[in-house]
Parts: sequence; C-alpha cells; structure tokens
Amino acid sequence: MIHLRSLCWIAAALALAGCGSSPPVRYYTLGAVAALASVQADAPSIVVGPIGLPEAIDRLQIVRRVDGTRSEPADGHRWAGSLKAEMGRRLAAALASERGLARVVAVPQSSIARPDYTLPIDVLRFDAEGFERVTLDAVWTLRRDGRDIASRRFTASETIGAATYEALAATHGRLIDALARDVAQSVPAATPAR
Repeated sequence: MIHLRSLCWIAAALALAGCGSSPPVRYYTLGAVAALASVQADAPSIVVGPIGLPEAIDRLQIVRRVDGTRSEPADGHRWAGSLKAEMGRRLAAALASERGLARVVAVPQSSIARPDYTLPIDVLRFDAEGFERVTLDAVWTLRRDGRDIASRRFTASETIGAATYEALAATHGRLIDALARDVAQSVPAATPAR
C-alpha cells in the first residue's frame, strides 16, 4: 500500500513537471482600425450582429485547414476573445471609420437601445488554408425596423504574407475591413426620419 501511494506521488510530480515545459499560449486579435478622421453630424446608428459562424471555427483556438479537408486547431495560438465578438468589434470600428459614423457598435455590447439600422451577418466560411490564404464568405443584411434595406453575399480571399500566426490574424482583420467597405456602400448618409 505504501508502494502504491509512492507511485501516485511520483506520477503527480512528473505530471506537474511536464506542465512547466509546455510552450506558452499566445493570444491574437483581429487588430485595430484607424481612428475616425471626421464624424458626420447626422449619421445613422448601426448595431452589428448577431454574427453566425460555422461551428468548425467558432472556438478560441485559431483553426487552419490542411490538405483541403482536415481542420487543425492550434492549441498554442488562440483568439483573445470569441471570434464572433472579435469580428463584430472590428467590423463596427471599420464601418464607423469608412463612413464617419460615430454610433456603430457590435452585439452583445450594444449601447444603442433603438438603432437606425441592424446588420446581421451569416458567415459561411472564414478560414485559413494552411499559411497560404484566408477566405471570407458571408451574407450580410442591412435592416431598418425589421425590413431588409440591402443584402448581399460577400466573398474575398487574401494571401497571408508570412507563415506566422501574427500574419494569419492580420489577414483575417484585413478581410473584415473589406467586408466593411462592401457594407458601407449601402449605408445611407443621414439618419432616416422615424
């Protein structure tokens, strides 16, 4: 019995020793967007979201597709927050910057009780092919009072500049900026009358 207890202590010590040698986890965001250069006085308010993501990428680990069909989540490389929240934050900031809109926020952190517009997005694909390219395929709808004002499917791919997770995350961010430019074309310049 003493022998079994000693083996358990040794096993526990070895397990703890192994934990100390694991590589650190690195956390990534989709990056910052340039500050607003100017703000339109009568600009409409927009709430971005909800955002729907495929389950395969709706996780903290950064996921890359390898060999066409195999998904590879990177345990040591993770998003700093949920990918939905990161996408909403970046898209709201990019849309605000693109059009000079002062009141653009993302679900669930919406401070606007009754926005002029909502922007739900269904992401069909937002993944990296190894360290080669990232593709974003999404359907967005601009709504006012529950009615669709504009809706479109956005698809774009961008090459990753280097075989690093930093470059991969930055490429994801640039694709969100491209989506914001696509949406911005349909956002009216002034607050609509209620």
